[in-house]
Amino acid sequence: MLRKQAELESAQCRLQLQVLTDECTKLHSRIQDLQKLVIQHRDQIAQQPGSSQASFLNCLPSSQGQHKYHFQNTFTVSQTGNCRIMAYCDAMSCLVISQPSPQASFLPGFGVKMLSTANMKSSQYIPMHGKQIRGLAFSSRSKGLLLSASLDNTIKLTSLETNTVVQTYNTRRPVWSCCWCHDENNYIYAGLANGSILVYDLRNTSCHMQELVPQKARCPLVSLSYIPRAASAVFPYGGVLAGTLENASFWELKVGFSHWPHVLPLEPGGYVDFQMESRTRHCLVTYRPDKNHNTLRSVLLEMSYKLDDAGEPICSCHPVQTFFGGPTCKLLTKSAIFQSPENDGSILVCTGDEASNSALLWDAGSGSLLQDLQTDQPVLDICPFEVNHNSYLATLTEKTVHFYKWE
Repeated sequence: MLRKQAELESAQCRLQLQVLTDECTKLHSRIQDLQKLVIQHRDQIAQQPGSSQASFLNCLPSSQGQHKYHFQNTFTVSQTGNCRIMAYCDAMSCLVISQPSPQASFLPGFGVKMLSTANMKSSQYIPMHGKQIRGLAFSSRSKGLLLSASLDNTIKLTSLETNTVVQTYNTRRPVWSCCWCHDENNYIYAGLANGSILVYDLRNTSCHMQELVPQKARCPLVSLSYIPRAASAVFPYGGVLAGTLENASFWELKVGFSHWPHVLPLEPGGYVDFQMESRTRHCLVTYRPDKNHNTLRSVLLEMSYKLDDAGEPICSCHPVQTFFGGPTCKLLTKSAIFQSPENDGSILVCTGDEASNSALLWDAGSGSLLQDLQTDQPVLDICPFEVNHNSYLATLTEKTVHFYKWE
């Protein structure tokens, strides 16, 4: 009995040692990143005589290239409509588009249509959910593993290699958004209709491990984006950017996988969508028209922070650029913010415009309109991707997806 007890204590100590060793390794790596950041920041300030830190950090290069997006082709996804969102899997060169079942009488529900971007041909429909899908996100670590969020009170993991659902989590409330944690491989986030975020550990198949309760209004969480930690002078912290219909918060990921909320100082209400560009730490917030603004607005914001007296960060954001659309916005559409295919460091913003049935492409640095990509219906989602060193842009309407090539 004593031997068994000693063996058990020994096993527990070994496990504890392994956990602490892993944590120590992560912290050591983090310290090295921050040391590099301090040196880099000091050098940058030294090279900018007479300029403030703020003006240096706010500088976004403008796109100088002569290329633009050229229409390639249109693909009909669903004859009955009701398509909603897209996601691109780089490892499999595959675009997935949410749609209702094409054989609703035999197999009701919703799933995704797989579309090979190598030959622009459809492969098949994968059934997944009982109600409309509101969120899609691919894992950056596991090939073809798709996370989906639905109004049927579930999030699911689907393998595109086997075309089957491999895991289902019951959230007990409609799910409006989802994303992966890019700093810790085994965690996913689900944004609920009441504004809460459920955090799941893929190694625990029974229930969620944390619930992040909304700091303000309890309304649907329309978008989740994960900001990975980075040795960035602008914003080095990792965490979840959560946008509801009324407000937005940044949940900073702390040591021990705890989350600390920072309510972002944005104009209240009227939100449609939140998007993130992780390299430059900029986010894009889209507002519907209201009594003070008669057009759709997409505001480019730069994430920022300052340290309090205890040395803890107070995370915030400030506007850099505003892009204006048309006078109507009845749908919850999604925009896109991404690095220019020119690879010149510039950032592009693409927003749907219901009034003109088009996607507007903007240069984030100068704020100028680069292109007006016309479609036949309102653009619901926008997805940039690369195939064989060529850059493309896909725009989704209720029934079709339109492809444009950068050249």
